[in-house]
Order: sequence, then structure tokens, then C-alpha cells
Amino acid sequence: MGAFKGGAGPHIAVSGRRLLDFLFPPPVARRRQRPEELLVAVEEMPPRTTLIAMGIQHALLALMFSLYAVLAAQSMGMEPAAVATFTSATILILGLGTVLQGMVTRFGAGVLLIGIPGPAKVALHVAVTLQYGLAATMGAMLVGSLMMVVTARFIPRLRAIFPPEVIGVVLLLLGVTLVTGGVSRSFGIQTGGGFSLAAMAVAGTTLACMVAIAVWGTPGLKRVAMAVGAAGGIIVAIITGQLDGSALAPVAEMPLLAVPVLGLHLPVPEFHPAPIAIFMISALLTVMDQFACALSVDKMDDADWRRADMGLVARAITCLGLTHLLHGLTGTLSGGTSSANIGLAHASGITARRVGIVAGLVMIMAAFVPPVAGLLAQTPTAVIGGILVYTAAYIIVAGMELIMSRMMNPKRSLTVGLSVVAGTAVMLLPQLVQAAPQWSQVIIGSGFIVGSVMAVLLNGLFRIGTARAAGIELPLTGEAAEAAHFLDHWGKQWGARRDVVLRAATAVGEATESLRESGTEGAFTLQASFDEFNLVCILSYRGRALRLEMPAVAPDAQAALDMAEDEMEAMMRQVSARLLRHLSDQIRSSQSGETASLRMVFYH
Repeated sequence: MGAFKGGAGPHIAVSGRRLLDFLFPPPVARRRQRPEELLVAVEEMPPRTTLIAMGIQHALLALMFSLYAVLAAQSMGMEPAAVATFTSATILILGLGTVLQGMVTRFGAGVLLIGIPGPAKVALHVAVTLQYGLAATMGAMLVGSLMMVVTARFIPRLRAIFPPEVIGVVLLLLGVTLVTGGVSRSFGIQTGGGFSLAAMAVAGTTLACMVAIAVWGTPGLKRVAMAVGAAGGIIVAIITGQLDGSALAPVAEMPLLAVPVLGLHLPVPEFHPAPIAIFMISALLTVMDQFACALSVDKMDDADWRRADMGLVARAITCLGLTHLLHGLTGTLSGGTSSANIGLAHASGITARRVGIVAGLVMIMAAFVPPVAGLLAQTPTAVIGGILVYTAAYIIVAGMELIMSRMMNPKRSLTVGLSVVAGTAVMLLPQLVQAAPQWSQVIIGSGFIVGSVMAVLLNGLFRIGTARAAGIELPLTGEAAEAAHFLDHWGKQWGARRDVVLRAATAVGEATESLRESGTEGAFTLQASFDEFNLVCILSYRGRALRLEMPAVAPDAQAALDMAEDEMEAMMRQVSARLLRHLSDQIRSSQSGETASLRMVFYH
């Protein structure tokens, strides 16, 4: 019996580790090429003062959006003390999620992703709570969060469903959705109201400061771009009378210190079909939003960015799912990644993940001091409007860059065009939503949702019938040109990057020329295939395999002049072999009977 127990322990431990690795794969080390415009990249350690200053800036920007938690609590009829507790608990969980996102673990992305209360979640949270009760909201949130964690496990296998042009559409529409909130705040447009010159002055000052610093500012000034912009806007708000002491009266009544969550009166979660269905749809859309945000930050940090890092995206979604799980357990308002903070990272040129950890810690500390959240919730809306306008501009351009990072063909162009049309139609024609059935308005009420879903569906539809491999017999004359035309055509069909296709065409042309000079006769057959990771070209022909040996020492100029003709030809073949090795990421020459082949792999 003792022997049995002694052997079972290690076996259970190994099985548990395998299960953990399956559910939450560990992060894989990856090299990034730092872009020139960045001051501090993701894995770099900023100076201590910069680290603290940027962490506080990101935390303050995130805390400005705690107003949404205040609105949700007030809409559910909470008393002022309960509103403060609800808001502080929401901030605490978002801070924990932000810290986890900044850590390189199997549960976090290891990048700068800041959590904020989701403005789109306010109406959903309030409506379900008022109709079904807080217990039903908590149960639905728990189910939705678990679905997010499960979905993250399969994200790495869905690369073909989420190519760059689809995520580019998601990013572009995400930026467009920020325009409405940013512009309405910047112009002071309220329900039934008109333009406010004072609000325009506040927002204009905020935006002008951030833009000026981003374009002409010194590296040191870029680190405080948001703080300078917000400070300038607040000063103008005070001068124009948009911010006075009366607004701070509720803040003075808040307790100086309080433990979040403890003051919440939480029921036992209940599970009802209708709320679960609604929150599952919301969770799926949150996954797409998180996908786009994680990809945007990853692309910002790599000058040689090629494709979506699906492992990073999966961990970002896993972390958000775990954060939503805590929201479900506490009944607080769930959220997502702040696009405004991504804009701040772009403006400052600092994307260090440790900044995110510091920002999360600041948010956690602020959760224990209710007046902090209350004070920041009083930030003039026009200041937030200016920040959102800057962020919208950056996000829209980032989406356009992603869309155009691949070769386009009619199918891909229609995927992008029709998706953007569908999304913007909902935004521009709200009567479309009003005329739709009540049950569908949760889904089609957002142009971001409609356009994103349309992009995924059209991409899947247009992939039907598109072969992932193709072949051609090259003519005896003009082989290089025909090969280039063939690869260009299929590169567009597959959505490959243009620079990779051009490199492959150059390598194939060099190979055919070298083989002809070595005496190879007959036609060449070119086979090409693409799997989102590699473009593989196989050149087959009757003859001898191409020799790819490299000389140990290159001859000097005088030795080359003294070479005999056959020695010169041999040296030129070696030069060709060197060029082919340089153009290809992998290359192999083989012989099978009278048929030889040259296999070249180009990393994508």
C-alpha cells in the first residue's frame, strides 16, 4: 500500500502539470525589433522616476473612466455609500487584472494593457440587474468569463479566421466608435443641448498639448504627454467655469480609507438562460475587442512585425476572462482594455510592461482611498473628450496599417469594404437599430459589433474554394517573369505579405538562371504553398541537383582575375548559392533518380 501511494503522487503531479499546460500554455520567449520612435520598449526597464511617473499617468487616465462605475451604481439605485464601495471594488479588480497583464506568465500577456470599466457594459449590467436581480447578473458574468477563458485556449488555432485585415477592420471600427464619445464630449453636446464653446476650448487645449508633444516634444516631455494635456484642459475648465468647488462636495463626504468589496451585500449567484445568453454574446465581443487591443500593442512594439502573436493574444484574453470572473464573484461592473491608454503609450513612446504593473498597483491603492476615485470621476468630460479624439486617430491609422500589411485581392477588399460599410451604417443610421426586433438590438445596436462580426463571416465565406497550394510548369523562355507573375497572383489569393512574395520571386528567378547556366535543360515545375507561417516554393526539373556548398574562404580580387574559365564559372555558381541562401530562410537541394528539386522556405 505504501509503495502505491509513493508512486501515485508524482503521477498525479505530472498529470496536473500537463492539464495546466493544456489549459494555460506557458509564454514562449520572442525577439522583437524595437521601433525607432519608441523611447522604452516592452521588455526594457525604464529609469525609476520614469517608471513611477508613467505608471501614475496610466492609472490616473484609467481612473478617470471610473465614472462609468459610478453611473452604473447610481442607475441601480444604490445609496451614496454603496456607490463608493461599488466603484472602489470595480477599480480594485481592474487594478489586479492590469498587474496580471503586465506579468510574463501563463495567465497574462506580458504587455502594457490597462483595464477600465466598460462603457458598453453599463447599460447591460444595469438592465439585467434591474430585471433579473444582482444574483442573475453575477451568474451570467461567471458563465461568460469561463467562456472567455475557454475561447482563449483555442485562439492560437484560429489564425486563419483572424488574419490581419479582419483585425484591422476591428481596430478601425474601434477607433471610429471612439469618435462619437470623444467629439460629443469635446463639443459639450448633451441630450437636447447644443455646442459649448467652453467645452471646445477645454478639449482643444487637451488635444493640442498632446499632439504638439507627440510631434515636436522632447523624449522627456513625451513621457508626460497625457498629464500635460489633462492639466492644460483642467486649467481652461477652471477659467471658463466648467469646474468649480460645488462639484467636489460629494467627494468630501466620502471616507478617507475603506476596504473594497467588504461593504458589498452580495447574494448567491443564480443562473438564468436569458441573462446568460446576453452576457455570452457580450463576452464574445469583448474577446474580439481584446484581440484587437493586444495586437495593436504588440505591433506598436515590433518594427519587424509580421503576424499576430496568437499566444500573446490568448494570454491577454485569458487574463481578461479571469478578471471578469472576479467581477462576477463581486457583482461589480466588468470592463476591458483601455484604448485611451494605448493612445497614451503611443504618445509617450513608452510601452514597457512594468509601467502597466505600476499602474495596476496605483489603481489597487486608489481603491482603498474612495476620495481618489471620486475626485477623478469629476474630471471635466471635455478633457476626456480630447484624449479620446487623440486615441481614435491613432487606433484608426493602426487599423488601416494592419489592413494594408497584406496583399489585397477582390475578396479581401470586399471583406474590408463591406464590413466597414455595415459597421458605419449602424453608427450613421440609428433608426436601423430602432426598427429591428427588440431581442436583436443588443447585437446590432453597435456598429463595432456588426462590422467585426461581418468581417469574420465574410473572411470565412471567401476562403471557401481558395486553394492553399498551387503549381505551374514554367515556359522555356521568360521563366523568371512567369514565376514572379504566378507568385504575385497566388500571394494575393492567400493574403501573403508583398515583401515575402517579392523575395520568393527573386529567389526562384535566381535559381532558374543558375540552373540554366549549369546546363540544365527542359521545363521547370514550380509548386507553391502557404500556411500563414511559411511560403514554400519547390522547383522541380530533370537534371542534377543544384550545389549549395559555400566556399570556406572567399577569393580576393587578384585571385579571381587569375582564375581559369571553368574556375570562374564555379565561383559564380557559389555566388548564386550564397544569394539563394540569403534570400531563403531555409533551402534544400535533393536528387531522386533523374529528377532534382530545390525547396525554398520563406518565413512569413
